[in-house]
Amino acid sequence: MNIVLKVSSSNEHYNGGCDFAFVELTAEIAAIALRRIQTLKEQKKLDADIDETYYWSHFVECFFSPWVNLASAERDVEAASLAVADLLQMLRIEVTEIAMVPETFKVPPSQVAAVECGR
Repeated sequence: MNIVLKVSSSNEHYNGGCDFAFVELTAEIAAIALRRIQTLKEQKKLDADIDETYYWSHFVECFFSPWVNLASAERDVEAASLAVADLLQMLRIEVTEIAMVPETFKVPPSQVAAVECGR
């Protein structure tokens, strides 16, 4: 199953082209996520003030934005990027923050963000 997640940056003025993350959700990754959700529930029982827990892992296939570099894109790249944007809008990702996408979903290479994993 493939999913797209809405992501955010700690820098409110620049997100480095990382509006979304694309994840191929395997059974292994789903099991890890469920385990972490259970751990957070247990932590909340011990401390009601806990609000968030962060994990740094490499399950994201890519970070991307369908709107980056469109001005300099070739016509076919622009069309593919706009098709991705239209699909995400149709899936209401701005509201739901997560969406299952078809197996055929592809992020145009020009829209993939270059990210530095410094953690």
